[in-house]
Amino acid sequence: MEGSKYLYDQIRMSVLQMISSGQLKEGDKVPTEKELGELFGASRITVRRALKELEAEGALEILHGKGTFVKRKKQRLHMLDLEGFREGLEHGTNDICKVILEKKIINAPEALYPIFQRAEKFKVLKLVREIKHKEAIFSVDYAYFPVDIYPDFDQIVTDNVSTFEIIHKDYGIKFMKARKVVEVVYPDEEVSKRLGISKLDLVIQIKKVTYDENNRPVHFSTYYLKTDHVKLFIDVDVNGKKRAFSEMPDVLL
Repeated sequence: MEGSKYLYDQIRMSVLQMISSGQLKEGDKVPTEKELGELFGASRITVRRALKELEAEGALEILHGKGTFVKRKKQRLHMLDLEGFREGLEHGTNDICKVILEKKIINAPEALYPIFQRAEKFKVLKLVREIKHKEAIFSVDYAYFPVDIYPDFDQIVTDNVSTFEIIHKDYGIKFMKARKVVEVVYPDEEVSKRLGISKLDLVIQIKKVTYDENNRPVHFSTYYLKTDHVKLFIDVDVNGKKRAFSEMPDVLL
């Protein structure tokens, strides 16, 4: 019994050491129960106990049928933030990067007419970007910017820049309110490929319309988040005011 307990602690501490030293990184697969058992001369029951304990501590994640992995630290995204994805993250963003996958001016799809409160044809810049944390993709963002509001926007936006900073500084537009609709969905083929997941893996879908000081819709985006990489949170100030959205069309619902 004492020997089993010693081995259990030894395995547990050794795996933690692998993680702290960087030998095992976030998302890496941990050696199998059989491999760890052979390494430490322990039974699979003893190895399993050590791994279960590490899972309970939040260090590992056991996915049945796939294996045991070093658990990723989830990005915390503030749902009440009016601005961009990067600005809504709770912690520092030095490890966050945005890579443009698609950037082109197109005729606005009919689905965007009610969102932007338009009756006639108009053009938008379609901007698709993947968002990474330490090289791990955790989100893909589809954003649309009316060309008549943002002329030459396609010439300005590049990788790893905040579109909202550009909008504020170059176009003088201030965001006054936004409406977000959050839904857990199955990704389509394109989104699943870009996120590197199965079409059977649920993702968080967030649709957002942002309005300026004249109550004009000036930005629309749909972004998809991997559920194992992100936590959504809301901080509510007891003195804060709730804005009514009754004047906004329910085009996102």
